[in-house]
Parts: sequence; C-alpha cells; structure tokens
Amino acid sequence: MNTWVVVASVWAMFAVCVVLFVRGASPHVHRSEKGSDKSGRTPVDPSRTEI
Repeated sequence: MNTWVVVASVWAMFAVCVVLFVRGASPHVHRSEKGSDKSGRTPVDPSRTEI
C-alpha cells in the first residue's frame, strides 16, 4: 500500500502542476470598451504616467 500512496502522490502533484501551467499559459485579457480612449489605450493611474 505504501507504493500506491507514493504513486498517487506523484500523479496528483503532476496533475496540479499541469493545471497551473495551463492556466498560466492562457491569455486572460478582458478589454472593455468603456475604459479606453480613441487611441485604444486604457487610462493609467497618474502615479504611473511617463514624465
């Protein structure tokens, strides 16, 4: 039974890593039309604007 626990643990760790890799590799860009101006850029926090 100890061997099955090790095999199941390794398989579960592999499955979790695959899920996290696939979620990280997927683009999660959701652009809304109301937050962009004519140039297509979204408004930026004033503290992060270029000087």
